[in-house]
Amino acid sequence: MSDPERLDPSRGVIARYAARLRELRAERGLTRAEVADQVFLSYSAIAKFESGERFPTEEVAQELDEVLGAGGSLFDLWDDIQESPDAKWAKRQFDYESRTVRFRQYTDSVPALLQTDDYLTTLLKAGLPEAGGNLEEKVRYRQRRRALLEGPEPPQFHGLITETALHWRIGDHRVMRDQLVHLLAAAEKPHIRLHILAFDHVPPPGGLMRLGRTTILTLRSGQSVVQRPGIARSFYITQPPEVAEYASLYDSLQAWALSREATTALIRKVIEEKYRA
Repeated sequence: MSDPERLDPSRGVIARYAARLRELRAERGLTRAEVADQVFLSYSAIAKFESGERFPTEEVAQELDEVLGAGGSLFDLWDDIQESPDAKWAKRQFDYESRTVRFRQYTDSVPALLQTDDYLTTLLKAGLPEAGGNLEEKVRYRQRRRALLEGPEPPQFHGLITETALHWRIGDHRVMRDQLVHLLAAAEKPHIRLHILAFDHVPPPGGLMRLGRTTILTLRSGQSVVQRPGIARSFYITQPPEVAEYASLYDSLQAWALSREATTALIRKVIEEKYRA
């Protein structure tokens, strides 16, 4: 059986893993059958890994890395796709967030730390074909992160959210209504301050484009760190001058946002008009 056409790595995270697996096998001069024998799997399993049709378990991913002499690079790529507490990048993210005393987040969607179970499950499930990973592990990881705001001494959470988040429909009517009701309840908690950037009061596009989806974490030590989303995982900016620039952009955009009272009024209005019980 001949190999299928080479995958386009730009197609998604799973495709990049699959393409790299195929490349490494070819570089080592191994057939799929030979690789399959060494990891105690079938030829068809290796073929499906290389086509992106299936994704290996952690144990198999480690074995493939060893058999192909990747020195950990192939397993690191596998690890990038995971959103579970055991992934290396996830451990780093949770370490930063667990030491945070104040979050300042700009986003055009419902903040991950304020999502309901049904909403986040629907959102993560929709991303599985491209992002890959295990849905249950992804959900547990999001729940673990969300719990940081639910403890006896929670950090401050300041959210700067575009009105798009209230209208971007995830799931059915019930899922959206429950999410917005939850967001409304969160906005009324003393440690959570939410401000909506409304459609009819949009700031100049330059600031929005430069800031993008950004979270500024103020740690217990006093250090501030900027968290930015990447294709497969978040990356961090720690240099004080760059962090200060993001903080300045955030403050500039907040000046255009609705007050807390106007924000909760807008959320209630959207619930009443679009997601009435």
